[in-house]
Amino acid sequence: MRSFIFTLGFHEDHIIRRLHMHNALPEDFIVVLTASPLVPAVTKAFEGVRAYCLRTGLSEPKLVEVPLDAADGIYTIMSVLKGLPRPMVVDISGGMRVLGVLTLISLLFNEGALDVYLQAEGGEAPEVHIPKELFEFMRNPLTDAELEIIKVIAERPGITIEELAKALGKSEKTVRNLIARPKKLLIVQRGRYAGLYPTKWVKVVTNLMPKEEAGLEGGQSP
Repeated sequence: MRSFIFTLGFHEDHIIRRLHMHNALPEDFIVVLTASPLVPAVTKAFEGVRAYCLRTGLSEPKLVEVPLDAADGIYTIMSVLKGLPRPMVVDISGGMRVLGVLTLISLLFNEGALDVYLQAEGGEAPEVHIPKELFEFMRNPLTDAELEIIKVIAERPGITIEELAKALGKSEKTVRNLIARPKKLLIVQRGRYAGLYPTKWVKVVTNLMPKEEAGLEGGQSP
């Protein structure tokens, strides 16, 4: 069982596409957030969502009007999210920009796994995906020991567990334990030959620039 959360404006295409792409099931919850007051064009778009859900055997979607005031809007969204099952799939592609911002802020106050998606209305720009691991990191930042290990990996991509242990003066068991959470948070990954590499998220969560990217920013050839 999952929860699908959407922001809605005058068009429902992104909602139907997301439900189809993620193989929504009859037991999944579907919540649609829209700006208050409700206008006829949004009502028509929601009826399109509702018709799709009924036609495909999905649960009845719930429409929630969100006041466009920071405190009241965030409180309204948080109240809705509080009782929903996890994990959550959130798509903020539709509706007013301020509604998407209020939704994102509300998500930061909620526990549990959630993936956020955003697609430009034209559909030509690549889809943006904010993974649940990033939200987990924001709730529980890296420790100093984890940061120390990630810094070495960023400076020496492909370094092995054995090499890391020697560089840090720690046992291999300790190093394995310390990289477990960074790997889970998608900050570190294993390469083809068992070496450790920083992912694109390392610069976001640690402000460390991987060696290859630092070289490109400095004008060096790849």
